Amino acid sequence: MTDSQLPNKVLIVDSDASITAPLVDMIGKMGIELFTASDLQTALYRFNKQFFRVIFVEHHFPELDGLALIQKWRQHELQEKQTAGFVLMVSGTLPKQDENLIKEMGRIIVVNKPLKAAPFVSQLQKAFANHTKTTLTQKVKADILAKLQADGDINAAIKQIQEFKGALGDEYLPMLMQLYEYSGNFEAGYQTLKSLDDQAMNPLKKLNLMGRFSLKIGNFEEARRCFEQADKLAPQNLERLQDMSETYIELDEPEQAVAAQKTLLELNPDQPDMKFDFFKTLEGKGYENYAQEFCREVSSPKEVVRYFNNKGVAMAHTMEPLAAVDEYQRAISYFPQNKLNYLIHFNIALAYLRTKQKHMLPQALKHLQKATELKPDFDKAQQLLSKLQSKAS
Repeated sequence: MTDSQLPNKVLIVDSDASITAPLVDMIGKMGIELFTASDLQTALYRFNKQFFRVIFVEHHFPELDGLALIQKWRQHELQEKQTAGFVLMVSGTLPKQDENLIKEMGRIIVVNKPLKAAPFVSQLQKAFANHTKTTLTQKVKADILAKLQADGDINAAIKQIQEFKGALGDEYLPMLMQLYEYSGNFEAGYQTLKSLDDQAMNPLKKLNLMGRFSLKIGNFEEARRCFEQADKLAPQNLERLQDMSETYIELDEPEQAVAAQKTLLELNPDQPDMKFDFFKTLEGKGYENYAQEFCREVSSPKEVVRYFNNKGVAMAHTMEPLAAVDEYQRAISYFPQNKLNYLIHFNIALAYLRTKQKHMLPQALKHLQKATELKPDFDKAQQLLSKLQSKAS
């Protein structure tokens, strides 16, 4: 065993802080730095602040299921953080659905709790080997995609990736499909998937990809069939849930889309604002009532005012002020009777004034008056209203 086969530091995410106690001395003697996280906030902080090549994650982590946490980290915006080798720590027997999801996700080592010193080194080595393989795979993919972007030759890219088929192993076909997706050859990708032997790819990965390509070519019923079949076998695949939500929207089934988004919100407790993009998607498809109902179900009036207030202010300074007004108005449509809307009305008035168009002045005055009605001691609104009324007279 050499140092190159082991990570220089390890993160263990477990709600039971004592789980690492038997390992502390041994890990220290090996020269490996140990970091722990017993709650979600600490886990996210440590992961974002440092680069871990090996991470142990509790299966039933209370604040967020361990498999969901691994998926989130594999989708991190920084590519180097996506490459960590993961070890899932389980107590008892895994449910069949979780077994299926683990196989679909790939490259996850499963170990029993409590952790024991004897097999720990082997687990570290295997996880580190997975990190190394993932890093090399990403480099191959990045090089080929860069070449494809430069010359647009999909056939040359396919030929190039075929040269790495042996080294890529079970990542070869998913990477090949990514070439089709990246180049917009969705029909060719779908037909290639259909022609694959049943043993060529993990069946859930195949269903997922077939669903995604079907969605891209507008075959929404086929996309639904693939996604729902896969989801029944292995629920809580974050990427699939997002695709399912989009598919249901295209099929004019907003109730199903909302259900998928609810699950996504539960699995993304650190990203509460992601729901607002979905509200806008519903509205864009003509489902304003669904957007408003869903918003009231999963949001507080204070949260809505904060989000749209911040977004509108940013837009008012960087875009057309009337676009900011549209965002502000959405907050009012979700909670029309919210007393905190005085802030929204005040900022709508400012946006109208920022247009510097005289015919917008009455609108600005109307919203300033509404702001002062909702909060009579709102001095800034009172002063601006008085100033504008004086000029008007």
